[in-house]
Amino acid sequence: MGLFRIIKYRRLLNARKKHYASVALSIAMAHAALGAVKYKSLGNGMADISLDLEEDLNFKLAVNNSVQQQQFELRGKWSLEKDSYVLKFKRPKIDLKQMFSGNAGFQAYSRIEDEKTVRFPRSRTGIMIDGIYCTRA
Repeated sequence: MGLFRIIKYRRLLNARKKHYASVALSIAMAHAALGAVKYKSLGNGMADISLDLEEDLNFKLAVNNSVQQQQFELRGKWSLEKDSYVLKFKRPKIDLKQMFSGNAGFQAYSRIEDEKTVRFPRSRTGIMIDGIYCTRA
């Protein structure tokens, strides 16, 4: 009877490993579908800007403006809704309308929903931040 229990226990463990492996794979694929996304300003001599959308659904916006000699970092949570990235800032230190407005006069790159929320399409290859075009890396 002892040998039968050992064999049954081994089969149970193998079945669990296969089940958990498939669950882990599906979770990894879901994270890869969202994935970590990074937007970075092109070399311009005015400001170094980076927006990092991390896999844990947090984001970091780092701005180093050499013209105005200011440097700051904003954080918050992001989500994906209707094929658009939605950024919800924790405590915005600056006016988001001013920060995410494009001065190019073309199509709007992002939409400000309220004083803490910004939305922009996922399909865009870049966005305007502080008047500087940032491409997806």
